[in-house]
Amino acid sequence: MSQPVAVVNGKPVSRQEFDNAVQGFAMELHRKTMEHLTAEEGVKVRELALEKLLARELVYQHALSLGVVADEEAINAEKAKTIANFPDENEFYATLAKAGIDPAAYHRMLRQDLTVNRMTAAKLAEVTEPTETEVEDFYRSRPERILEPARIRACHILVRIQEGKKEEALALINDLKGRAASEDFAALARDHSACPSASRGGDLGYFHRGSMVRPFEDAAFSQPVGAVGEVVETPFGYHLIKVLDRREDRPLPLDEAAPRIRRFLKEEAGARLLGDWVAELRARAVIEILS
Repeated sequence: MSQPVAVVNGKPVSRQEFDNAVQGFAMELHRKTMEHLTAEEGVKVRELALEKLLARELVYQHALSLGVVADEEAINAEKAKTIANFPDENEFYATLAKAGIDPAAYHRMLRQDLTVNRMTAAKLAEVTEPTETEVEDFYRSRPERILEPARIRACHILVRIQEGKKEEALALINDLKGRAASEDFAALARDHSACPSASRGGDLGYFHRGSMVRPFEDAAFSQPVGAVGEVVETPFGYHLIKVLDRREDRPLPLDEAAPRIRRFLKEEAGARLLGDWVAELRARAVIEILS
């Protein structure tokens, strides 16, 4: 068993959990896998991952001290939802094994996650709804936050790069690019794309910057409407992108902006509440960082 990355009140935080959290933050913050991050980005991601795991362990231990723990029915239901995303149960467990996670460890992770989610939801229930005055004050004082950001609607074709077969994947995507000049792009996507959007002719709907991996969105937002762009490589494979529509920034009137402002103010208050709560738990804890 590998050395834990930290110990919280005598309980170890495993390196496997840390590595999983690091990869998750890399994709969430930078839309990249760790090997594609700069050294500075990598350091920041590791710091955030460790802080997240410490907070989760603190909340979990607090929940156990109160007798709050996810029951087996909830754990099994969550597991079933995850398995449903795989061709079959064997494929699910094979994927776990490839990640170095045995079924018992996965069960423990689910119990911890669901318990922490339950405690967090109970804490967030203490947050009150913003008043109309708070909403109107925010609307007047933060006009830069009251914009519908520029969006595009695009469809794409994804060709995944199998290990040792990068040249074959590149040849296929280039062939599809040539065919797209005279054939229906949606039909090509339905027949050849490895993305779930293939069933919709590759249509990804409308999205704004920050929604996709950086190389993909940079290419998509630079393309004119109706054109098929150059081949783009991302961690997912090779892409052909066709932009279907473009909508520029627009200011929102108060009646449209109000629901978003309420949600933002409530989320902001919730984040402050959770931050203060975890800080209190941490102040009472004994934490040892091992690496």
